[in-house]
Amino acid sequence: MINAITYVFPANDSASEFYTRLRQLLGELPNAVSNSDGSLTLAASVPQNSLPITMFRQEAGLAFPYVQIGESNALGLRSGNLCINPNGKESISAPAEPLPKIKKQDALGAYYEVRTPSMTLCRLPIEELQKRLAGHVVRIDHTGLNLPSASLSKEDWQAYIHTLARQCNLYRYPSGEDWPFILPATAGEFDADITAFPAGREPKFELVYDTYSTVPTIQIDIETDLLRAEVEQLFPEPYGVSFPDLADYFRTVYVEHDWRGLSIRFDIRFKEDNPNNDWNTGKWLVHDGGRIRKDSK
Repeated sequence: MINAITYVFPANDSASEFYTRLRQLLGELPNAVSNSDGSLTLAASVPQNSLPITMFRQEAGLAFPYVQIGESNALGLRSGNLCINPNGKESISAPAEPLPKIKKQDALGAYYEVRTPSMTLCRLPIEELQKRLAGHVVRIDHTGLNLPSASLSKEDWQAYIHTLARQCNLYRYPSGEDWPFILPATAGEFDADITAFPAGREPKFELVYDTYSTVPTIQIDIETDLLRAEVEQLFPEPYGVSFPDLADYFRTVYVEHDWRGLSIRFDIRFKEDNPNNDWNTGKWLVHDGGRIRKDSK
């Protein structure tokens, strides 16, 4: 089984400020554990001993973040500058110069207009995100990676997903999109399947075969105790956006950083009236999506 999914950030001066704010933001979660080495662990509260856990940490000598999914070299993959399970630090290339950006201001604080070769984006400094959400973060739903189809063929994507499915409880997204989710599970549930659906089986982990973006995205989906109108007031346009089919559930904010060729996105969920719903517990994914097994088509 995959024991952990770890997001690893550089430990230089500018990256350390980003990581400190990230750890402060996620450290408010009830299932967060801050470790003596500066790392942060997020484990499912139920069932006990379910895997994978999710971790965030820093590492000296890096120029660019990477993601470690378990220990298997078979799960190694590269998407642009982002590596999954890199085979040594030499696999993690130094990024290009940061994208040109213009600092702007609204009534709430600073944000950045970032110019890419194909479009102009608006990003919020992570200190603004952390400051505005302080005291309001109550749950993490999932983290994940969006991998651009422009740099990953459908055949290679499918092969990777089936390799991953041999090592974890991986489920299809029920409406048919290429958005499979890992659910934390016990050893017994890995061998058989998940049949119990208590609240607290989180964070999930999502992989997205992204046909829209040209750069990989790290996504972090958190729930707040704020109503939709309150979240929209805290994160207005142009840096707060709502995807048409998901606008009733969360508001998306992209955060500013210096790693060219990478997006980091927070999906900020509105206050939930029914914490035991079939999405939160994973029941919808298990019953309606179905498990992806190594021999699945």
